[in-house]
Amino acid sequence: MANFHFNDCDINNINAVLFDKDGTFLDDNIYWGKLAECRIYKIIEYFNLDKNLFEELCFTIGYNPKTEKLIKNGAIGVLSRNEVIDFMVNELVKYSVSTDFETVSDLFNIVHSEFLNNMDKYIRFIPYSENFIRNLKNMSLKLAVVTSDTHKHTEETLKILGIDDCFDCIVGKDDCKKDKKSGEPAIIALDKIKAKKNETLVIGDALMDYFMAENAGLRHIIVSTGQTDKEDLIKYTKYVVNNLSEVFV
Repeated sequence: MANFHFNDCDINNINAVLFDKDGTFLDDNIYWGKLAECRIYKIIEYFNLDKNLFEELCFTIGYNPKTEKLIKNGAIGVLSRNEVIDFMVNELVKYSVSTDFETVSDLFNIVHSEFLNNMDKYIRFIPYSENFIRNLKNMSLKLAVVTSDTHKHTEETLKILGIDDCFDCIVGKDDCKKDKKSGEPAIIALDKIKAKKNETLVIGDALMDYFMAENAGLRHIIVSTGQTDKEDLIKYTKYVVNNLSEVFV
């Protein structure tokens, strides 16, 4: 059992922690930013769009190629993959492109397959997160990753980061029928690691992680290291920190 203290708040008697991945311990600016660029290049090529639209389309999808940062509350990194595809289909109408979900999904799949060959170049820890995870593992807590990414891709990411041995299970979007906000992925994780609700903590960076915890009946800590500003997060919960260095276990 472990006790968590931060911002004059205490969350005690925790035996299991469910981590979100992107924006929580994986630097999504580097990874998702490069992937966003590759997706836009592919879309411009496939639909024969003006190459000068690259920067504009990157902004549209939620990435600033000049600063190499994801845009706060942008589509990439906040929405699920399917939601990003729907968003892209609708945005392309502005450029006189009529397409559908399946076409854009196929383009994303092609990009992803090509991207896998070099993904190790773009995978980095968010500061303080690696030590935090390893400390929890050394305390013999049960750890799981619950993510909107796919199970296989998450496995590959954890191996590249060198922390695949820290987690007892992964629950990806393809392991569930419902999205994270429903709470179902968390319940699936609890079942896999044999953890009790009242002894489980969710750590994430977005409102979907907060809603997942609430709907699954779990406690939570939200870090503002992702795309959602702290000011927006604290409108929903007081259990918000700037980064994991502020959480003492």
